[in-house]
Amino acid sequence: MSPSIKHLILASLVGGTPVFAAPSLDLFVDDLKRPTYMTAPSGSSDYLYILEKEGCIRVFDRKSGKLLDTPLLDIKDRVRSKSNEQGLLGMAFSPTFSKDRRFYLYYTDSKGHTQVSRFSYPDNGKLEVDPASEEKLVHAEQPYGNHNGGWIDFGPDGMLYIGTGDGGAANDPKNNSQDLSNLLGKMLRIDVSTDKAYQVPSDNPFVNQKDAAPEIFAYGLRNPWRCSWSGDLMFIGDVGQNKWEEINVTSLNQLKGANFGWRLREGYHETPKKGVGGDKPENNVEPVHEYVHGGGPDEGLSVTGGYVYRGSISELKGLYFFADYTIGNVWTFEYKEGKAQNLKSWTKDFEVDGKKITQISSFAEDPQGELYIISDKGSIYQIIDK
Repeated sequence: MSPSIKHLILASLVGGTPVFAAPSLDLFVDDLKRPTYMTAPSGSSDYLYILEKEGCIRVFDRKSGKLLDTPLLDIKDRVRSKSNEQGLLGMAFSPTFSKDRRFYLYYTDSKGHTQVSRFSYPDNGKLEVDPASEEKLVHAEQPYGNHNGGWIDFGPDGMLYIGTGDGGAANDPKNNSQDLSNLLGKMLRIDVSTDKAYQVPSDNPFVNQKDAAPEIFAYGLRNPWRCSWSGDLMFIGDVGQNKWEEINVTSLNQLKGANFGWRLREGYHETPKKGVGGDKPENNVEPVHEYVHGGGPDEGLSVTGGYVYRGSISELKGLYFFADYTIGNVWTFEYKEGKAQNLKSWTKDFEVDGKKITQISSFAEDPQGELYIISDKGSIYQIIDK
């Protein structure tokens, strides 16, 4: 039954006054091994692809409602996942996947370094990808085991965007995020439409700047843990240091050359450590929302960015969902006139068996716009209209 029909029936039961059932969660799939992400090619309706942290891509058959026994790809032998933030972290299908049969993975390699690679489906039609089809594209050495970033996706301009962490430890000791010669702590942008390797777009902001890595599109990020596009807007959940978690929103044009402030700034604030914090840098982009560390209903310890909802539940359309990995709080806001407005908590609505979902490693969006919440504990839940 469609949501609109259900709403009409409810309205008739209360004398014509519309009544909306609160959205809730439904268990979509479980028994996974530390899932980190789920995605599918644009427009598809047959399968969803689930990343497991150790290095497997599981296939969920939407018609049967079951996981397939054979993974799409197993690269556990080249993925390091010993530290909590390492592993197989991100996946993006080519915008022209139906023709080129290519997809891209973001993972930490056997030495713990950041690796972005391209893989290709075989021509035989089977749901099995040969690990030998890997073509390594972008590599960045990680000095520490945490802050590995992990998000990749294609933007509205057809370019591949890559969100990298600052390299780890505390307070970015090597100042990687502000160093334009280093790929860490950045939003990278590359053109992967070539048959082999990639090209640097000629309009990237630092292409002609001496000693700057030309792949860099924006900088000053600490650990962008889940980003998303909504039309021309990019939403970035950037994990904080000791006190503040933040959400950044920029248009594609504003993103070019933007400096999100880390390590000088944490949220709206100067980083308190002596010799680290400072005034807002040039081209600084302030977050549109921040929340303080703690265990309360409006607090948390590690942000997980999400998506603007565009699915079938009419009262959720246009709301940006995000959460806290550690505490399990889930919120939305509306992004209007450059501001985050009408903040709302969904934590209570999204309880399962009377308990909050914790270790929210990611949200996921299927090609139809429905949203899912992924728990590192092994389950994925769909947001439904109950």
